[in-house]
Amino acid sequence: MIKYILVFSLFFINGLNGNNNSNQSNPIELVQNGISITDFKNTFSIGKFIKEPLNEYGIDSENFGLTYLKNGKKIFFIWSRQNNEIISEIIVLDESLSIDGLTVGNTLNDFFRTNPNSTIEIDIINSEYEYAKSDNGEYYVEFLIEEQKVAEYSEDYTLKKIINPNSKIDRIRIHRCE
Repeated sequence: MIKYILVFSLFFINGLNGNNNSNQSNPIELVQNGISITDFKNTFSIGKFIKEPLNEYGIDSENFGLTYLKNGKKIFFIWSRQNNEIISEIIVLDESLSIDGLTVGNTLNDFFRTNPNSTIEIDIINSEYEYAKSDNGEYYVEFLIEEQKVAEYSEDYTLKKIINPNSKIDRIRIHRCE
């Protein structure tokens, strides 16, 4: 099964949703196991969800998903496929969530220590970000290309060399297990 280490689990479950019930599942497991947006939203009593376009998160769509805010800070983004209530993906936006000991803000080098067989790639459709897939295939880390690229690529988009191994992870994407 999933080997996610959630260092924050008690903080996150109790802190984000305001409940003291430690038997509740964490949000990543809820998404991976398949949960509806409505049921997912009902697990949170503190913070709020706001509607945002999917294309702001690199998803080629004119539809919308929901960003969870706590104290004005974006924590994660969830979305589902059109005409489907089950969440397809959770995108971690805040360092309060840890996956395999990695958080938003860790570096590419940190990711490679946990995932030594992974490699960095550029999104060939939307070249605004680079990404690396975990060794177990259960999540991706993304690096938004705003000022500095993580790597150089050939004309066929294959990796030439990593030029900035200390680039910080901007997002972590976890898909629903199917």
